[in-house]
Amino acid sequence: MRMKFLVVLVAISSAMACAETTEDSPFSGERVTTTASASGGKSDAFDDKASVWEEIALRCTAPADDEEVVYNNDFEWGYSHEAMGIRYEEIYHSGKRLHARAYYDETLGSLVLPGTDSWGGDVMLPERLVENVTLHIEHALERGYAEFVFFPDMGHSHLFIPEQHFEDVYAGTPVSEFSRRYERMFDDPQLMVLYTAEQLQMLDEDDQVINDRHIMWRYHTRNPVGDNNYERRLELLTDYTQKANTARDMAEMKYQGAGFNISASEDGCFPFENQHGEIQWYDISLEDLPFDTSGGGGGFDF
Repeated sequence: MRMKFLVVLVAISSAMACAETTEDSPFSGERVTTTASASGGKSDAFDDKASVWEEIALRCTAPADDEEVVYNNDFEWGYSHEAMGIRYEEIYHSGKRLHARAYYDETLGSLVLPGTDSWGGDVMLPERLVENVTLHIEHALERGYAEFVFFPDMGHSHLFIPEQHFEDVYAGTPVSEFSRRYERMFDDPQLMVLYTAEQLQMLDEDDQVINDRHIMWRYHTRNPVGDNNYERRLELLTDYTQKANTARDMAEMKYQGAGFNISASEDGCFPFENQHGEIQWYDISLEDLPFDTSGGGGGFDF
C-alpha cells in the first residue's frame, strides 16, 4: 500500500514543475522544503506594501459588541473535499469572524491581538508575522498543501523555535510576561509555524488512507511549516507512526504548543491571493474557537 502511495504522489509531484525541493522527500517520513519561484519573498497580495497596510488599518477596526464569531461547533470532523469547499464558502460570506481577532488601534498605531490579563494583556502584532503568514497561505494554496483558510483545513497553528535560541532568548519568561514573549516570537525571524489539516477525512473505515489521488496528496502534505523570514518556503513535516500523519516534532526545535488561529472572511483584516488568483481576506486570533452553548449547534443555517 505504501508503494502505491509513492507512485501516485511522485506523479503528482512531477506535474508541479515549479517546485524546488531540498533535504529528504516527505514521502520518506522526513522533511522537504519547497520554494515558490514566482514571487521570491514577496506576497502577491502585498504588491504595493504601503497602500495595502493603509487599507488594513482602515478595514481592521476593533470588533463591535454584536460582531458574530466563528464557533468550533460550526464545523464537524470528517469532511469530504467537496463538503469542506461548500462550508468554506458559507463561512467566508457569513459575516462570522474569529473571536478576539486582531484589530488596528489608531492610538497605538499598531495591530493588537487581544490577550489574557494574567499573561500581560494585549499583544502587539508585528507586520513581520502578518506578511509571512500571508506567504504561508499563498504558497500552501499554490502547492495544494491546503485549499481553504479556516479551521477545518489551514486554520490552526503551532510554534517552533530553535532549541538553543529558545534557551538564550525565551527560557525563564514568567507567565505574567507571556504576552511580551509572543511579541518577541512573532517578530523573530527564527520562528517556524506549523499548520495541520484538521478535519478533512483522510482515512477509511479500516484506518487506511482513502484510495483517492487528491486525498493521498493531502495526507502526505498535511503538515506544512513556514518560516518567519520572508523566504517564501514551506517544509513538509511527516510522522507516519501516526495513522493520520499528525506531526508535532522537528529536530532541534523547541515546540511551543498552540500558536494562533486564522480564518478567512470577506470582512477580514489581511489580504491573500488564493489559488484561483482572487484576493480574499483573513483574520488572526490567539484564542481557540469558542463553543456555541446556546443549543444552536454552531449558530446559523443555510
